[in-house]
Amino acid sequence: MRNTIITETHQNKEIQRFQVVEEFAWKNLQFVSPGFDAGSIREIARLYRLNIVEKDPSAYGRLVFFHVPENIDLPFSPHIEDTWFFSRNITAKVQLQKLADEGSLYKDGAWISKDTSVRLFLNQLEREHHLEMVSGKKDEITFIPIDGKVGFPSSLDSPLVVNSHFFLMDPTDLDSPFCELGTPHGLALKDGVVLNPPLNHRPCLLVDRAGISHTTQVELTDLVVEIDSVQYRHERNAIFYFRPETCITPSSGGTDIVITGNTVVAVKQGGNTRVPMAGFVLSLREDIAVHEPSVRYLGLEAYQFGIQVGPPMMRESSMVDSLCCPFFNPLVAETSFPPTVYPLPFSSARAARIALGTNREGEPVLVWAEGASKRDYKRGKESSGASLLELAQFCDRQHYQEIINLDGGGSSQIIYEGKRYLKIADRYEDNCEAERPVPLALVFSASCSQ
Repeated sequence: MRNTIITETHQNKEIQRFQVVEEFAWKNLQFVSPGFDAGSIREIARLYRLNIVEKDPSAYGRLVFFHVPENIDLPFSPHIEDTWFFSRNITAKVQLQKLADEGSLYKDGAWISKDTSVRLFLNQLEREHHLEMVSGKKDEITFIPIDGKVGFPSSLDSPLVVNSHFFLMDPTDLDSPFCELGTPHGLALKDGVVLNPPLNHRPCLLVDRAGISHTTQVELTDLVVEIDSVQYRHERNAIFYFRPETCITPSSGGTDIVITGNTVVAVKQGGNTRVPMAGFVLSLREDIAVHEPSVRYLGLEAYQFGIQVGPPMMRESSMVDSLCCPFFNPLVAETSFPPTVYPLPFSSARAARIALGTNREGEPVLVWAEGASKRDYKRGKESSGASLLELAQFCDRQHYQEIINLDGGGSSQIIYEGKRYLKIADRYEDNCEAERPVPLALVFSASCSQ
């Protein structure tokens, strides 16, 4: 692999640094979850405390961030009225929130509940650093589960590590009981196997078996969804409901199967299911039981690699100079979809950026546009951050062919041979870098097959 740092100077003396990694093969890229790290809860709570709650404390009550590891017993049944839950985190969230909304669970120094098992459960989560609270001024409690994939990219042992996908992060991303903070969304494909399905009508970067890359539109409804060895096709033997078209499924006499990634997280009878932000609902006319929660997707076996995150920057060697795919805009959209908070102004909203695609020779290339410090930006000394247009212009100057934007902002980083050559935009109070936990990364692996 070849690693290059490029520094550019704007007319107003602002600087922008780019890291460019080349000379690697698509076959050596794979998607890896860092694996859950309890320190993620502390970092997410810090981000909320400084960047969200402190800006408007009156808008928030007590936000309880938690994760239920396998070694802690749940004091709840996974069966609640018309719904069966397959996720321990979501089971706990729904049951704890129900108790809090009823007023039978609250915190006054210690957790107060008539149910001893619930108190012991919450105390154990706190004792083992799997629960942290951030307090605003409203008199309410909101339980927010953290996805079990969330960890730190720096923990991964690889010559190349980069964050990849958008994931649920802002409070407005979590409006369904089936949402967990940190759940990634958008196509992730390796060697014909779909790890995450395509969502939100955004273009995908696909690489065929011959190594040829192109940007194209792939929809969830193009795929076959297989559960318990039964194959479901949209508008044939099932209906696929997803955002932004649908927020709540219609009433029915059948079964709604709630899916995020490649896993069934719940099964609900009777319809009226709130569609998860990072997933979809497969609706059937008949009543069924799901025995094995794993989900398989068919239809993209011809490709060795695929990814779908943000908008494209380059398409067929031409620069994309506007936002050409949908992002949530509350002024025009009725149904929210993630990320609900996104710097939409294509030409002016600067942030750290990550992009992936092909260089002028049609070979893989990875780009990190360094972002400005969120605490102590100094013009001419710190990178200014890049708008999407500025990133596209950089890619155009390099004569790249196909480029798609990945997850940016405070998550942006490339770890090359164990080192970060640029600085993360998230900072602690002393302006030292603060690594943001993420659920999914791309890593270089010499053992990956064609």
